[in-house]
Amino acid sequence: MATPAQGIARLGFRIWYERQLIEGHVWFVTGFLCAVLIMALMEELNLRGPGPLSLSSLVIIVAASWLGIVAIRRYIRMLGRAESLAEQCVCPACACYGLIRVLEAGVAETDEHPQRMRVSCKKCDQQWHVESI
Repeated sequence: MATPAQGIARLGFRIWYERQLIEGHVWFVTGFLCAVLIMALMEELNLRGPGPLSLSSLVIIVAASWLGIVAIRRYIRMLGRAESLAEQCVCPACACYGLIRVLEAGVAETDEHPQRMRVSCKKCDQQWHVESI
């Protein structure tokens, strides 16, 4: 998995941002489909019925619950990171949005160790720092 700085340097901010939104929504759809599967299996679940069918349904419900939770957490994290970076990718000098060049990237000195990038505007060459969570 590439860091945001690597992705932005390779693709450009706008394409990176679009891909983050698409991938995030794929995770959302996965979580939603898991929720639908769980509801369908819960409706058909009969613990007094034949053992193997009930046991397999229960195993699938647990697996779908785990996958759904992972998918929704990933969706929230990806969209949070993308939106946080999008808010910071406006040039302070010319107010141009998303036309940035990554000059250097490193880890900021905080508790959660977000990635800190020094970027410049492709239009006016103004430099500023952007932090990724």
